[in-house]
Amino acid sequence: MHDLLSHLLPTLDSFGIWSYWIIGLFSFLEGWWVSGAIAPGTLVVDAGGALVRLGHLDFFDLVWFVAIGAILGGEASWHSGKWLGGRIRMPQNKRFLRAQDLVRRRGPFAVVLGRFLGPIAGLAALAAALSGMSRRQFVIWNIVSSFLYALTHVMIGYAAGEFLARLSPYLPRLALPLGLLAAVIAITWIITRQIQRGMPALRAGFSALRNRAETWPPAARAAARHPRAARFLARRFDPGQGGGLLTSAVVVLVAYLTGLLIDGALDLKLVPDTVALDQRTANLAHAYWSPGWLRAAGWFTQAGHAPVATLAALGCILGFAAFGRRAAALGLAVAVVGNAITVTALKLLVGRARPELSYFLETSNSFPSGHAAISVAFYGTLALMLWRERIIGPTTALIAGVGMATSLGLTRIYLVEHYLSDVLNGWVVGGIWLVIGLGLAEGMRQKAAPPPRIRRLAGLCAALICFCGAGWLALYHTKSPAERVAIAATIVPDLSDDTAIAALPTEVVSLDGSRRAPVGLLVAGATASDLGTILTAAGWSEVPPPSLLSVLTAIRSDLEGLHPGPSATAPLAFYRASPAEVTLRDNRLDSLLRVWTIGTTPTGRPLLALAFGPEGNTPTWQEDHVIEAVCTVLRSADQGQDIQLWALPPGLTPAATN
Repeated sequence: MHDLLSHLLPTLDSFGIWSYWIIGLFSFLEGWWVSGAIAPGTLVVDAGGALVRLGHLDFFDLVWFVAIGAILGGEASWHSGKWLGGRIRMPQNKRFLRAQDLVRRRGPFAVVLGRFLGPIAGLAALAAALSGMSRRQFVIWNIVSSFLYALTHVMIGYAAGEFLARLSPYLPRLALPLGLLAAVIAITWIITRQIQRGMPALRAGFSALRNRAETWPPAARAAARHPRAARFLARRFDPGQGGGLLTSAVVVLVAYLTGLLIDGALDLKLVPDTVALDQRTANLAHAYWSPGWLRAAGWFTQAGHAPVATLAALGCILGFAAFGRRAAALGLAVAVVGNAITVTALKLLVGRARPELSYFLETSNSFPSGHAAISVAFYGTLALMLWRERIIGPTTALIAGVGMATSLGLTRIYLVEHYLSDVLNGWVVGGIWLVIGLGLAEGMRQKAAPPPRIRRLAGLCAALICFCGAGWLALYHTKSPAERVAIAATIVPDLSDDTAIAALPTEVVSLDGSRRAPVGLLVAGATASDLGTILTAAGWSEVPPPSLLSVLTAIRSDLEGLHPGPSATAPLAFYRASPAEVTLRDNRLDSLLRVWTIGTTPTGRPLLALAFGPEGNTPTWQEDHVIEAVCTVLRSADQGQDIQLWALPPGLTPAATN
């Protein structure tokens, strides 16, 4: 049971064998004191442990990669500390003082303790080198601490993956989006705090390394032999404002995000599983529509409506300009305008149609999602600009930006205005222009005298008018729900022979496309609700839809090895990309039964598809025994309804009819 977790960790999982190297790299980066100040290595290792639980990575292989990365990180800290010697001037922050105190009090064992203190790991190794610890002692304790760290955190990730794996198949209607949003915000907060606290050490480290490299004899000789290459590299890594380091970072990030966007667009054409996942997600969201949530999502999604976002962006640009923040105003303007042009061009180029189940009637194409793109290009850029202008703090900026982007994207999926891949690639498009806009603003940033009072007042008035206009449009310029035309029921061909039955699809899958027990029985002459009533009277119980309480109840039963109670939900399954209309359970048979309406017979009678599967670890479970039991109940309950039964595949008991 690992449907959700395989989507929570798609970034690492999608790299396949490279996941080992990436996780090992982050282990190295956290172990080196220079990058350990900001690299979230422990989080990545824990995520790798969760992937081990899912079966995507091998436990011992991952432990080796993590341990080797940690060993190399410690070695890098040791050798760089020895290489810099007395030239280094570390800031007297709490982390470095803590590392020095740890080495002073614990000696070599401080290397082990520091390994489990995140950024302290690299600083402890650095402090050990500067304290005069013997090389032999450091090597032994560095190796011991690295393997202990690898084993501990891979097992922690495995345990977290075990919990999420039990939680994920139930996919709660409310807890899933809120849980995803909370997880994203929590991780963002952790990383932001780590970067904020570690930035002084990072700056000091890079400054010391750069100064030492400039006076290092081999580097000086190489620069003398290749002056043009040396000048080029110096410009590329110049940390000055608007310098080469900023430009290099922007180019690398934009190139990476552009590659992600191209890969996402090609997936629509070349990877059938992408389209299938999109359709299952859309049908799942549609199945959980309710008037209250539709109103809430429809109201919130207005924040990404083009006229609303345009006026709000214009108001922010005018506000920045009114207070003399020209760099921020220009950067935000470039991000918003560039994003709008890119989204429009991609919609015309890809030409993907909107989902048929969309709540509002939209006329533009679906790929990529403009709302998801503007949530990053405008709201995300705005949050970062406010931070860079020292109006809000970095933690507030990142949490607000990530929360807004995630929430707007989820509303588009819930309203089925876009497919999942549209939203994901919309975020990528917005991210490209966020990087460009922020880089431009940082390159142009300089202190300027505030504009005259009359200009500030005029700018503020214009901004206020824009904000009022955006608010009025958000409240009153709302779209009406699309009119639903009744769709004629699908007429299934005559099922009087095995050939016609064999032609029907039987595949049942989970949300991520993994196979579940296929359709095993067709029933004609009863609706899904009628079937549920008949089987409930015979001892089956209807499974409640996913909710926070029903999911927690199911997890508790799973952990305790008990039969699920009447309030426990069951994992979702899809037939022809649609979730089951009715799900039933019988603890006497350790079975789950899922029901879909697939059309009508040529005589107009409803036709149902039934899929049977075991619940829990039941090695003796037999599908034909459960099918026979259900057929017996349906035959005995047939009172003038003329219920007909067909087994799939043909030839299984019961072969035919009432």
